[in-house]
Amino acid sequence: MNRRKFLSTAGLTGVAVTTLPTMIDSFAVRALAGGDPRLEKLLEAQDRILVLIQLPGGNDGLNTVIPYTNPLYYENRPTIGIPKNKALKLNDTLGWHPAMSGMRDLFEGGELAVVQGVTYPNSDRSHFRGTDIWLTATDADVFGSTGWVGRYMQTLAPNYPTELPEHPLAVQIGTSTSLGLLGTTGPMGISFRDPDEFYRLVNGGGGNEEVPSSAQGDTPAGREVAFMRNIARSADVYASVVKKANDDAGTSTVTYPTSDIGAKLRVVSQLVAGGLKSRIFLISWAGNNFDTHANQTSTTDPTLGAHAGLLGELSGAVSAFMQDMKNRGFGDKISGMTFSEFGRRVAENGSVGTDHGTAAPLFVFGAQVNGGVYGKDPNLMELDDRGDLLMENDYRDVYASVLLQWFGVSTTKAQDVLFRDFSSKALPLFKSPVSVQDESSSRVGFISVGPNPAVDHVVVRVRVDSTASATITVSDMRGKELRTSSIDSWTGVGTIDLSGLTSGTYVLSLKADRAVTHTFVNITR
Repeated sequence: MNRRKFLSTAGLTGVAVTTLPTMIDSFAVRALAGGDPRLEKLLEAQDRILVLIQLPGGNDGLNTVIPYTNPLYYENRPTIGIPKNKALKLNDTLGWHPAMSGMRDLFEGGELAVVQGVTYPNSDRSHFRGTDIWLTATDADVFGSTGWVGRYMQTLAPNYPTELPEHPLAVQIGTSTSLGLLGTTGPMGISFRDPDEFYRLVNGGGGNEEVPSSAQGDTPAGREVAFMRNIARSADVYASVVKKANDDAGTSTVTYPTSDIGAKLRVVSQLVAGGLKSRIFLISWAGNNFDTHANQTSTTDPTLGAHAGLLGELSGAVSAFMQDMKNRGFGDKISGMTFSEFGRRVAENGSVGTDHGTAAPLFVFGAQVNGGVYGKDPNLMELDDRGDLLMENDYRDVYASVLLQWFGVSTTKAQDVLFRDFSSKALPLFKSPVSVQDESSSRVGFISVGPNPAVDHVVVRVRVDSTASATITVSDMRGKELRTSSIDSWTGVGTIDLSGLTSGTYVLSLKADRAVTHTFVNITR
């Protein structure tokens, strides 16, 4: 078998062989016996999992979360606008696309957050550049070579790949490796489509054909075969672990949609249920499916068509996946997030579609997510100089929320991952955030908050360094800071005035020098 045939076989079986830990030239990699105990301890202590779902091509946010009370929406979209009476009600001003009943149900159950107007300053409307920006977490004028997930993984495993944990840190279900998983030393995760095929390929088989040993000896062809076989063989570090997780998972009681994205989420569910300790999973459609320049909707019924099919696939797959995870006892450990390189333009084009735009909503879902709408309804009156939506939330504000609250990354490390500090704008997306604290201020934390529920005030007792400058900020669930109070660092006690605030849940953020941690207070009147 020649190199091209081997690569072809690997592609057909869904294994991205170039992403696997390898031994090339004099650069050796090794798996520690039983895994690095430091990494294993870390992975066991923080068993939360994030599933990233990429919507490639640029999802049309206005036809996903529909501002059905705004007449400008229908003026700009006379053909493709979703009729108000067909939209699934989200609140008094917004509706879901009618194909999204599954995600609507998650939202109504308080387990899905809609983050409005997400993009970045000076949005790039190119598929390739826009995708790179989202994956690298950079500004529009910065060309990054590493991904934000890869950089986060390096904070967990700084000696990777010379030292490998027993379980892969990140997994992409697909046939290629995303830029988002790249660290400074290469991919920080593995990619495959089918766990069993992955195992068979790594252990000498490529579907129906076996990859031969280098029987051709010290010849160019023999060296090529040996080179490629070394890549596949080195993947044995993880192939057996992946296969065991898939085998140990048992049979799901949930029926997934018969779609590509449904099949990929089902694989994630199997691996998680079977005990794979990977921190992040990444899945995507195979092509630029959401690039709906033409025939986005049916000409006779705007609720039907290509975009409706895609949203139905997403909604049905996410709904099935979350139910599966709950049934298997992992509901509280799983959160997911969607992302797309850009939204679409406000106005429809002449081809029953939409062209490249800027801001759009994204979704964060899970049993530990603070459901609701974060941000205002799209402003269709005040647009940029090209007639596109203005930014309300920087996408890195959402990344910061995930890192700080879901994974408990310190503010210093989050700043390293995202290249600057977004902690002050992180949205309170999670119900039970992991305490976030800088290593230099490890004694920062809440001791007590009471009364809770509160009426017009709350007394907090905190743990801070006596020399620190400490404050408590009260924010609403959209992240808007409402008031700030100082804390006496000597006593660690403070009274927070809550008068004038309506009933609901609010975030208390304790900040002491560079450290920050969060808790919640409920107001009832």
